[in-house]
Amino acid sequence: MAMENSRVPTPSIDNWRGKKDLLDVQFAGNKSAHDPTYSVAVAAVAGLDPARDLSPAGGRPTLSPVFNVTVHIYNVRNSQESACLPSLSTAVVSYGDAFLGRGTVPAFCAGKRKEDERVARAWGEGVVVPRFLRDQLAGELAVGEAAVDVQVRMPSDCVSALCSDDMLVCRAKIGGGLAPCELRDVPPQQPPAAGSAN
Repeated sequence: MAMENSRVPTPSIDNWRGKKDLLDVQFAGNKSAHDPTYSVAVAAVAGLDPARDLSPAGGRPTLSPVFNVTVHIYNVRNSQESACLPSLSTAVVSYGDAFLGRGTVPAFCAGKRKEDERVARAWGEGVVVPRFLRDQLAGELAVGEAAVDVQVRMPSDCVSALCSDDMLVCRAKIGGGLAPCELRDVPPQQPPAAGSAN
């Protein structure tokens, strides 16, 4: 039997990137039932009173809201390892793409077959929110239906001068219970150069 071409073609970088993207999608689709789940709750907020802070009659051109954000890890189905939120994790709260506040989430772990949570305070000072969003938020708060977007960025690690983070992306009702989060990878980026301001 004659062998045709025994040389294996070397894939191009673009071909590899395409395959890596496919693998990332396959791994995301193969999430195990034992993986931890993450959720957040926005239990309380100050500085967003519909009459005093959001209304044109209140006379406040900017907002200074403070949110109590609970981050919860449910790791009860995992008997192999703990699930953790690393130090320097940051919660960012927004509404309709308008930034409202930011705060550091304390580092913590939910051990094997356990669940745990921590409360972070996210706040903003002198935040400018467009009038139409303020009116919309005031209306939703008045009927108890206001929800905000919460993103928790978790520093991961750096390999070969590229750093990647994980991010929890959540939408939580103000004063409501725990809302589920989606865990996403943040694309790798170059770390800041030594001595740079970034």
